Amino acid sequence: MKITKTFSIKGDAEKIFDYLVEYFTFKLKFPYRIRRVIPYDIENIFIPKTIVFERGSGMASFTGARVEKCKTTLRVTLVLKPEGEVLVTCDYDVKTYGAPLASDIAILEKEAEDMVKYIVELGV
Repeated sequence: MKITKTFSIKGDAEKIFDYLVEYFTFKLKFPYRIRRVIPYDIENIFIPKTIVFERGSGMASFTGARVEKCKTTLRVTLVLKPEGEVLVTCDYDVKTYGAPLASDIAILEKEAEDMVKYIVELGV
């Protein structure tokens, strides 16, 4: 199952990056691990282009456990825009068997939307 959510957040790009990592690795009931960080090709950009997170297990995916326990790869891409805006794209790739449930999709969409709320509430 693949889901993509894109948000535009106005504020300090470095803080947005820090809060985003904090949210996905510490604030969730089922947190992610950082698997890879892909930098921009330009030296003076202080945030990465893409962060790849992982959580869950293949066995959970096979047994039909909660979507948060299934093997999930989350690629978060950050694009700097003019006027102090950061475009954040969350690409979820969840290993599931069978058709995805609407409730599973809603859980992941809410997780991404809550990330934006978390960042905005902390004041970027």
